Amino acid sequence: MPPIHQSLIDTLYNLRVGCVGSGKDRHERPHKPLMLLAALELIDDGLATPEHIPWSKDLCDRFTRIFNIVKAADDDNTPKNPFFYLSSDKIWIPLDQSSLAGLAAPPRKSQFGSVHAEFSKEMISATDTSEKRHSIRKLLVSRYFPDHYKLLIQQVGHDQASQEDNTTSVKPARSSAFAKRVTDLYDSSCAACGLRIKLPSHEVSFVDAAHLIPFSESHNDHPSNGMALCKHHHWAMDRHLISPGPDGAWHVSSIFDKRRSSAESDLLALAGSDIMLPNEEAFYPTERALKWRYEQLLHK
Repeated sequence: MPPIHQSLIDTLYNLRVGCVGSGKDRHERPHKPLMLLAALELIDDGLATPEHIPWSKDLCDRFTRIFNIVKAADDDNTPKNPFFYLSSDKIWIPLDQSSLAGLAAPPRKSQFGSVHAEFSKEMISATDTSEKRHSIRKLLVSRYFPDHYKLLIQQVGHDQASQEDNTTSVKPARSSAFAKRVTDLYDSSCAACGLRIKLPSHEVSFVDAAHLIPFSESHNDHPSNGMALCKHHHWAMDRHLISPGPDGAWHVSSIFDKRRSSAESDLLALAGSDIMLPNEEAFYPTERALKWRYEQLLHK
């Protein structure tokens, strides 16, 4: 299967969704990725094409079914809004069928059957086979709804199990999109030591985006399962020598001895220091991810 273009994956990972709520309840609005999942279902069932996704009761019902699975506090079931506002992400264009003019406002129920959306050329190319659509579906669910991954993938209603190994072409682009999102949220700063180097006009990164729970285990590409770390601390965390903890502090393996080397002494000095967090609460590391990582810490 041809690879999905990096720019499209970047767009899908960075939909303009906005955040609502406060504290632990703060989260991204789910509506745009939900509308895309509903549209992919409609295409899979032969009731739409990438060039013609009808504004219909069927589309809204599919949206509502998935919405009821993932909804959180402060979320409203309003499928008309993502149908209209996905145009701001250049994912599709909502059109009046009679004039083929772009819509000026979110569609009403009275417009069922007289309005449709047309995917962008990039999205048309990325959704013209069931295998490609399944790759896009998995990408959206792992990015926006990882806690419901198994249920949402199983609910497709098609036998996609044989396609699980056909999405390897997406992996490098997916990893790049995750890395860019996480490092941007942390302003290219290490969450352990605060190292931040940004060179103007140069795509040089001194920090990495690290998964807290590995993607291979969690299918979780939400930024709250990630953390920006300098290469030194990323290496140490990957080897379970240091860990961010659910108490909001850094922990260091007891196998170190500061008497052996200055490097071990420097790592031991990290113990108890605060985890540096992104500015947006919706992307703070989850307690579950921090607990998982802490439980991997090596001990004597």
